[in-house]
Amino acid sequence: MNLNQYMRCLKQQWWIVVLTAVLGLIAGAGSALIMPKSYESQAQVFVNVANPQSVTDLQMGEQFAMARAGSYAQVATTNSVLQPVVDELGLDATPESLAESAVTVTNQPNTAMITITATGDAPKDTARLAQATAESLVEVGQSLESGPQRGEQAGVNLTVVQRAATPENPAAPSLVLNTALGFFVGLVLGLLIVLVRGDKPSSRLRRLQAGGSHER
Repeated sequence: MNLNQYMRCLKQQWWIVVLTAVLGLIAGAGSALIMPKSYESQAQVFVNVANPQSVTDLQMGEQFAMARAGSYAQVATTNSVLQPVVDELGLDATPESLAESAVTVTNQPNTAMITITATGDAPKDTARLAQATAESLVEVGQSLESGPQRGEQAGVNLTVVQRAATPENPAAPSLVLNTALGFFVGLVLGLLIVLVRGDKPSSRLRRLQAGGSHER
């Protein structure tokens, strides 16, 4: 079948494409409505060098803080940070399970900012988890930086600069995305059906017409 033949078939069987596209749209929207909702909340921790004495110290301290931020992003998902979170919130979970499925910690390269993202099925609980993790990370950081080997002098300070907010809308599933995806899949399916069917209906009609003319 060449392009002209396909366009002729499409003109005759356009209703198939419309039908499958509408059904796909409905299926996509329905899936978004019935799927379990997942919420996300973020808190941010800033790492900066403690007590710089000069501009040079400040410049070197920025590089040092960036390196520290990368390290603390790894520390944030350890038991040292998450076990106090489990205890504080009274969670029926282990630190390992939180790190695996509920808490994600990232540090964008060349920044001293740590982003803590909590995921859950309840908006308020998700925000509490993100905030508690950020605060626990700050406490662990202070303990590590002001340990016996440093006396009372901390190398860097960790500060919660963005508190976790209660999310108003679910992060997933997305009604718009699911609906658009369903529409697209339905549209493609309809086009494929037309391609497979070809001009069979019109061919059958021509055969019937030819048979009638012979009888006459």
